[in-house]
Formats: sequence, C-alpha cells, structure tokens
Amino acid sequence: MGNFTISDQVFRQIIEYLAYKTPGIHKLAKMRLTKYEEGPSIYIEVVVVYGYNILESLNQFKDKCKKEIEKLTAMNIRSIEIVARAIEVPEKFEKIKNN
Repeated sequence: MGNFTISDQVFRQIIEYLAYKTPGIHKLAKMRLTKYEEGPSIYIEVVVVYGYNILESLNQFKDKCKKEIEKLTAMNIRSIEIVARAIEVPEKFEKIKNN
C-alpha cells in the first residue's frame, strides 16, 4: 500500500487545540516527538491555570491527547509524558491580591 508520513507539526497542532479545549491547561509550552517503529513517544510541557486541580487536569489532558491522536492519525501512541512547567494566574486572582 506504500508509506505515509505525518509531520511533527500535525501532532503539535492537535495537542495545542486540545490544550486550548482542556479546563486547567492554559497553553502548550514545549513539545518533543520521538518516532519509533511501534509508534511515537510524546513529551509535552504545559502551563496550568491557578485554581484547578493540577493532577486531574494533566490526567484529563493526557487521556484526550492519546485518544485524539490515535483516532486522527491511526497511529498507536507508545507513551505520553506531560509536565506542568508553569502556573498562569488568572486576572481575577491578581485583582484580589492587589486589593
């Protein structure tokens, strides 16, 4: 049937979209993709939102990433590692702090 290739940018765009749609995740900070014969291994660093349960948000995000990437690319994900790199403090908390 031939070979097909999926650009690393496609993975990044899918992950950025899922980060945008996941409560508690502010944005994608960094992503690294390593390709193996049995499937890609993905390392992700995100900025989380203050006030959310970080562990719950990261687990939800990880599950979404695995499910959507496998569905959209028809590739099995070997592993996904997600690290919370920073915390974004929403404006409403900044106002409370300054008063």
